[in-house]
Amino acid sequence: MRVYQLETLPFGAVAPSVICLGVFDGVHLGHQQLIKECLKTAKEKHLLPVVHTYEPLPMRVIAPDHQLLELTTTNERLELIVRYGIKDIAISRFDETMQHTSGLDFFKQVLLGKLNARHIVAGFDHRFGFKGDTDTGKLKALCEGEGVGFSLISPVKTPSGQVISSSAIRKAIKDRDYALAEEMLGRPLEDTMKQRLHITDEPGRYNGGLTE
Repeated sequence: MRVYQLETLPFGAVAPSVICLGVFDGVHLGHQQLIKECLKTAKEKHLLPVVHTYEPLPMRVIAPDHQLLELTTTNERLELIVRYGIKDIAISRFDETMQHTSGLDFFKQVLLGKLNARHIVAGFDHRFGFKGDTDTGKLKALCEGEGVGFSLISPVKTPSGQVISSSAIRKAIKDRDYALAEEMLGRPLEDTMKQRLHITDEPGRYNGGLTE
């Protein structure tokens, strides 16, 4: 695993790359689809696959009074990203400076400047920049203007049609629907996650396949 701390990363330190954008809390099936597309594109274009994420989670800074249920710690996120195939991970420190950085500046200074992006992969609902000023439509236009490739990933859904997201997984856990949470994660709940989220294996209540 190679972790790039973007605050101290010099320009030109990263090989030409495919950047996979996201927060990646939980590294659920939607995130895994982003990673697959990033790996596929990197292989086709002979580029370095890189995941970009944040520390702390942006909502910790944007809404500090909101009791956010974090699905994964930073280390857990990194380990899961590596498990699913990407070994180069860039981390932006999400502080007040980052919060007030415009999408255009982030695109030029971080994605193009520091990460040497030649192609960018993003989910359908991804936004970045001050107050989310850059959605995927604007990102696509920015990429086209710089000759950078762009891949937009459609929503990944459960068999019942529910869009998979970190928020949906948090709701499932709060509702004690652990089977649904596991379905959206694409794997059993890790013991470390269960301990941190205070999930108990009560007979008849936990139906995720981890307990008798």
